[in-house]
Amino acid sequence: MRRLWRPVLDGLIPYDAGLSLEALARELGRSDLVRLSANENPLGPSPRAVAAVEREAARIHLYPDGGSSALREALARRLGVGADQIVVGNGADELIALIAAAAFEPGDEVIVPAPSFEPYEISATLAGARVVESPLAGYDTDLDDVRRRVTDRTKAVMLCSPHNPATTIIHREPLLAFLDVLGPDSPLVVLDQAYMDFCDDADHVDGIRLLERYPRLVVLRTFSKIAGLAGLRVGYAVASVETIDRFNRVRAPYNVNRLGQVAALAALEDDAHAEKTRRLVLEERAYLSAELTKRGYAFPPSHANFLLVAVPDAAGLRTRLMRAGILVRDGAGVGFPGHLRFSVGLRETNETLLSLL
Repeated sequence: MRRLWRPVLDGLIPYDAGLSLEALARELGRSDLVRLSANENPLGPSPRAVAAVEREAARIHLYPDGGSSALREALARRLGVGADQIVVGNGADELIALIAAAAFEPGDEVIVPAPSFEPYEISATLAGARVVESPLAGYDTDLDDVRRRVTDRTKAVMLCSPHNPATTIIHREPLLAFLDVLGPDSPLVVLDQAYMDFCDDADHVDGIRLLERYPRLVVLRTFSKIAGLAGLRVGYAVASVETIDRFNRVRAPYNVNRLGQVAALAALEDDAHAEKTRRLVLEERAYLSAELTKRGYAFPPSHANFLLVAVPDAAGLRTRLMRAGILVRDGAGVGFPGHLRFSVGLRETNETLLSLL
């Protein structure tokens, strides 16, 4: 019998995003449903981004700029790198897939802290590479363990700081020591910093500042979180010119839509909205953390816009919260059974969440 599908697909579990917010609201009969399960921006997008989308809407019959040129140039000015060191993607998920398509081959090994963001493992597996898991030390990335797992077959190391879902960071000196010990013939080191804008720890390092010293480093960022553009799917990778050239060779020519490009460009220019979002998240994260501690809950100090909290009967509590109009993520679905993961919301939402807990 003719075999149609790749055998590797049999072992893959598709990412389950769940029902849409609109579908859940209809199912539960609630118009006041609040989603704290997806780490979304509680303030929404910049008004400038909304206006840019409205202006551009009449042009959606035209193909977008295939290279996201204006956005890359604006990012290059902001970040202090060359525009040829940036590739823009349809969210960080596509960027992770580009890395796999450009670099991973059967027989390669890719080291992934476990648990962590699911697309790291999915993309590596689809490319035929073998995923080598490095267990977290509690909630922290164990760089010593990661280093011990590096072999001649290691093509890439996937790191996430702040970590999703554990909320922790990789501190400056351990990261630099890890990169130094890998040496000039290092595998690719992918540093996913999607939540960096919410980190206020001075010991956290901006990966882009390390690129000149470590040319095999790849830094991932997104407009989904701080800019509130999750529905438009815009992310970007910053790396060496050689690395970005390789990614562009496997990138689809019109991978970022016209509305996403103009919205991201407008959001990039609205520093006030970004600062307002950051300030709200930091203040409400501190409030939630203090109130949860008073109630006896345990959780790692968060450096992101969400918390990962140990709770009794996580599945049951998630269901009760959902029926009360608040969606949170069961930690079992992200590798932390016995936990709930929930985003930082507005004060009124956070107060309601606390009262229900």
